[in-house]
This record gives sequence, structure tokens and C-alpha cells, in this order.
Amino acid sequence: MPPARCAVSFTDLEGVVHEARVHADTLYEAVALAVADFRRDKLVPQLDSSTEFTVAVQPPRIEHRIRLSQIAKWAQTNTTREGPAGITKRHRIRTLLGNV
Repeated sequence: MPPARCAVSFTDLEGVVHEARVHADTLYEAVALAVADFRRDKLVPQLDSSTEFTVAVQPPRIEHRIRLSQIAKWAQTNTTREGPAGITKRHRIRTLLGNV
């Protein structure tokens, strides 16, 4: 199955909504890719672990809300339950997020 088109957004403390569009295989990957994009944009304020994101998967448009702390916690979990693919996904997310 090809990666899904996703719109990832959050509202900053001033009420400004920021959105990035990414292609991702998972919800966590979508947020991590968007975080990487947001961090490159000088107009986007600093994110913290309590930042809540809305992920709209298209089509059809389906939204999910998830906090950055949830993604960081998942990425830091040391488990082999999901096999080599899961280990690789967690490593990729950790790399995208950097120091959270």
C-alpha cells in the first residue's frame, strides 16, 4: 500500500494554525515528517512535547489528534515485538524528531 497523503496541523499559543502536507505510512511518521518541516520553517514557533497535532488523511479526509510526547515515547520504546521493520520505523522517527 502506498504512503497516504496527510495534512498535519497544530495551533500555536497565539491561535495561529500551522499545517504541513506529507506522505507517510503511519500516523507517527506523518507527525514526525511534519515536525521536521515545521522546524525548518522560521515562521513556526518552537514545538514542545505537549503540542497536539491534527492529522487529516486524504482521501477520504480522516483526522487524528496526537501529542508530540506520545510519538516520542513510542519512538523511545525498546521492543522487538514488531520485528526488524518496527525497529527501523522507531529509529527513523527518532532521527526525524531529533531531541524531543
